[in-house]
Amino acid sequence: MSDCVLSLRSMIYRTVLIFAFWTFGLVGTGMSQLRVVDFGAGISDTDGWANINSVNFSGYGGFPGNSAWPAPIGSNVAGSGDADLNRVAGSPTGGGPFLSSTSIYFGNFAQVANALGGTLRVSDSTPLANLKTVVFQVQIGEVLGYDFYNPSGAPALKVNGGSSVINPVFSGVLDRYQSGTFTSPATGNNEPIFVNTWGYQWDVSSFGPISTFAIDFSGVTHSQVYALQLDQGTAQFNVAMIPEPGVSWMLLSGVGWVLVRRCSRRLA
Repeated sequence: MSDCVLSLRSMIYRTVLIFAFWTFGLVGTGMSQLRVVDFGAGISDTDGWANINSVNFSGYGGFPGNSAWPAPIGSNVAGSGDADLNRVAGSPTGGGPFLSSTSIYFGNFAQVANALGGTLRVSDSTPLANLKTVVFQVQIGEVLGYDFYNPSGAPALKVNGGSSVINPVFSGVLDRYQSGTFTSPATGNNEPIFVNTWGYQWDVSSFGPISTFAIDFSGVTHSQVYALQLDQGTAQFNVAMIPEPGVSWMLLSGVGWVLVRRCSRRLA
């Protein structure tokens, strides 16, 4: 066996140990990849949902998820406010979001890429007075390369019961880790499957007094939601203030590049 292969094996092994310690030492809380949001000024409020599963919340359906939820689920992380999480709709082909033993699961009997699995809503009927900034994070697992239903399933904010969607100041993946692979129907190659932590930020300072707001998002069938966090503040930001992408993503990406470069040099 070549020195290059042995070196690659050694580096991969060490990296996996580091990543496993970092990831699994924290993921048990269900909030590990969500960012702490510091508005730096004004008044702020936060709501978090962790360990939203059938063990902690009974009566929220079973596979494939045909049943409506009996009631909204209030934020359950210590120090949370009074925002709610609720099911809005199931999949048009049957099934929908239900609470499995580990997550909120978008159930369905079919296995089709980018199929609408249902819609969830995070809402607050008692937001902060003089609200100016809303930040939302959600940790969601991909299926066949999709997490939110494309093109209309990404988190959408509406205020005061209106129908107009407010454009975010920022949206993007804050962190991710690979949970498996799938065979791409387009290329036939094995492609990675990720659990992504998405972040969204909105400036609502121009909408006057806000008495209520809601954020709707739709997952693809068989996707899973592990944790959510809603932050709101009276300070205004017209640029992104969510912290940069996390260690797990950058660590694996960086090490992968080092491995390829090192092997390329030795084989050249």
